[in-house]
Amino acid sequence: MAAYRLALDTAALARQARLNRLQSALLLLGLTALAALSGLIVAGLPGLLVAAGVALALLLFDPEPGSAVFRQLLGGVPLPPEAAPELHAVARTLARRAGLLRAPALYLLPSPVLQAMAAGDRARPAIALTLALLRALPPREVAAILAHEIAHLRHGDVRVMRLAAAASSLTRIMGTFGALMLVLWFPLLLAAGEAPSPIAFLLLMAAPVLGDLLILSLSRRRELLADAGAVELTGDPGGLAAALMRLERIQGDDWERLASRSGARWLRWFRTHPTIRERIARLSETIALVPSVPEWPTEVRDGWLPAGGPPGWGGGVGPWRGRLGQRVAGRWLL
Repeated sequence: MAAYRLALDTAALARQARLNRLQSALLLLGLTALAALSGLIVAGLPGLLVAAGVALALLLFDPEPGSAVFRQLLGGVPLPPEAAPELHAVARTLARRAGLLRAPALYLLPSPVLQAMAAGDRARPAIALTLALLRALPPREVAAILAHEIAHLRHGDVRVMRLAAAASSLTRIMGTFGALMLVLWFPLLLAAGEAPSPIAFLLLMAAPVLGDLLILSLSRRRELLADAGAVELTGDPGGLAAALMRLERIQGDDWERLASRSGARWLRWFRTHPTIRERIARLSETIALVPSVPEWPTEVRDGWLPAGGPPGWGGGVGPWRGRLGQRVAGRWLL
């Protein structure tokens, strides 16, 4: 009897990818327009030019190398090929399929939390995985998570989110400064018979919150795009769905627990990632049953890592300097 597996529906995947790219472009355009409008209200044409100049400068500068991010911010250590040869082999294959200029450098984070993240760009890619993640997930699911992070690098999400964060920060600065100036100058403006527009004042007050909501929505769009990209690279949507379900089963979802207890469904607006349920539903739209042989190794003796971790690894998961950094870097966590 032939063996079957869940495989990629390329037409459905292409539709999802196009939709996610369009939504991301619209959200990024909205963030840029909001920053420009805030600058225009506060300082006229010069303010508009400042906003445009900041956006252009950020597009020209390269992202921080991933090695620096993981070592200095998170306290990660390099994971050499001899410590996890199968993991590096999968990473090289996925990087080649994604068209990266080189395979990503792999880093190990001594954390009990199941997480993965990407940093750098196509020329200097880097991926960090926690020790807990590598110990808890089977190889097929680790491969799916690697593909998700490589898809982030392929799509330039580090640069996209940095530009979005800059636009949001600029909007906040302009909005706060403009609202403060309006309050301070309000008596003089009234005396001169030039009352400020209430619409402009309300826009400046609401712009920072609106910018934050837009950047969070953009982050969720990029995650769905990375899911689609991961499936494109592996041809195995079932592997990613299984990994997501396992992560939710092991460590849960704080936002979902809070929303279910409080009944406040609007809390989803403040998530950096879509819900696991939404991500799996999207994945289910791209699968079909086809006869096949598993592409990734389903069994690896001792898992991806030797017992006790790589050579020289202390194995401790106690206090470490990267916990605060890991929390603030949550935008890139799986």
